[in-house]
Amino acid sequence: MNFNISILLLASSLVLFSCKDNGNGKLSDKSGGTFVMAENFPIASIYPVSTTNQVEALVVGQIHESLLRLDAKTLEVIPGLAEKWEISKDGKTITFHLVKGAHFQDNKCYSDGKGPEITAKDVKFTLELLATKTDDNYQFSTILKDRLVGVNDFFDKKSKSISGVKIIDDYTIALELVNPSLSFMKLLANPSAAIINETAFKAYGKDLKTGAGPFMYDISSTPEKLVLVKNPNYFRKDSLGFVLPYLDTVIVQIMPSIEDGLSSFENGKIDLINTLPSLRVKDVVEKNIKEFVSHPPKSLLHREPEMLSQFYVFNTKQKPFDNASVRQAINYAIDREKLVDNVLQGQAIGAAVHGITPNTFSGYDIKKIKGYSLDIEKAKKLLSDAGYPNGKGFPEVRILVNSGNSRNSSVAVELQKQLKEHLNINVNFESLPNIQKYELQMHGKSDIYRDAWVADFSSPESFLSLFVGDDVPADSSAASFPNTSRYQNPTFDLYFKKGRDSNIKDTSFAYFMKAEQVLMDDAVIIPLWYEGSYRLLTNNVKGLSLNAMRYYDLTKTYKVK
Repeated sequence: MNFNISILLLASSLVLFSCKDNGNGKLSDKSGGTFVMAENFPIASIYPVSTTNQVEALVVGQIHESLLRLDAKTLEVIPGLAEKWEISKDGKTITFHLVKGAHFQDNKCYSDGKGPEITAKDVKFTLELLATKTDDNYQFSTILKDRLVGVNDFFDKKSKSISGVKIIDDYTIALELVNPSLSFMKLLANPSAAIINETAFKAYGKDLKTGAGPFMYDISSTPEKLVLVKNPNYFRKDSLGFVLPYLDTVIVQIMPSIEDGLSSFENGKIDLINTLPSLRVKDVVEKNIKEFVSHPPKSLLHREPEMLSQFYVFNTKQKPFDNASVRQAINYAIDREKLVDNVLQGQAIGAAVHGITPNTFSGYDIKKIKGYSLDIEKAKKLLSDAGYPNGKGFPEVRILVNSGNSRNSSVAVELQKQLKEHLNINVNFESLPNIQKYELQMHGKSDIYRDAWVADFSSPESFLSLFVGDDVPADSSAASFPNTSRYQNPTFDLYFKKGRDSNIKDTSFAYFMKAEQVLMDDAVIIPLWYEGSYRLLTNNVKGLSLNAMRYYDLTKTYKVK
């Protein structure tokens, strides 16, 4: 079952603007209102370098501001705190020119309570913070390692500064790269690379909740309800000179389950939900079909292929999953098409029979990746060759899934049935809150983990970076992020780095494809499906671009009064 519904936002009607002034600029008639969105992943941290999931990044991206931003429609790089930049002819030096007059949010940590102006020193401090080895720095490897000249030595405490960072004046800073890069600029737009003030960091440390973004963290926030209020001193204006953001308040409501999120939406308490319960998709469409096609519709149902894949991760250091033949056998024993049709009720773009990368990147043909389709005889032979004929002697498998989404348990039950039927393997699964589940996953405390990845930037690199072996700790109980599989293969690493370090797209993608094939041959994960979730949005919300990366720019979002 597959609903092909494409309901586009209508162009906003002509709005008459007022010229009210809040002391920092003109207020538009669009200004005001509260936008509420539902998520079901609990937030462990909103300290930028410690973020590990999309919901945390969503909140960080509203509180903080990075050098660059992404256009929410195109996902291309646009100015942030850097209003312009130049790239040298060899592609190795990028010179950024900062916006003058941009300030950090007012906060009691500053001597006069006023947010100081943002300068090149703040950029330098941020890069050094991102390159400092701490137990909660999960982003160094993704954003800076091997990319910025001198950053590896700084991280290893072999130097006291990053040689590739040069302050030219208060508003100009140059970054020297080891290699020209297609992705570095997009990585600088990542919320984890948000510019941080040294005084604020010294005051709050990893409990930092103040930045330079369009919204400020409100003390009324709870773990279940993140409240963000308008930053009255935000530096950006709209094309007509009106103050941004338009909204007064953004609330990120962490729901116990996606079913609860849908119920709240139907009761008018939520403006946006990102995922519908699989078993409710048909019901929601049929129940609301008249509403969807009314003029104007009361709510909008949005669906498109996403830069998001769903998969299970093997702990490759744990016996018997340190054996590639065992991992391959399990992959061949799974009927992904049945999973998509019967369990997900068609709520997927397709079964993941190729690799981890979804088919959303132009020029990267995932059909060339040889993955796994159901082949029970091959699965049985591989398991027998590994020393477990007909599953004899195979230990009971423990899978961890995260609670809050009933389909996670439904998928686990289906895989439990299939592996018992096809390979005579006994599987038990445990459903835990995501924070607890992911803590165990990072520390290698189970056999297999349910996981998913939404791209940090629009490239296959974002998915493949999860499996680079350089930083996997020798201690099997030490935290490993983002490579929670603890996979190490020099051939994969070589191809990945060649792709990462090429500034020619075709060449880069060719190496990434080689790396992904190695990954799939080694069966490090169990790819399940490529995501295409249904999203519901109330029609009185305007100026919000929904995209394949779940990247939200709420600065120009407003609600029709």
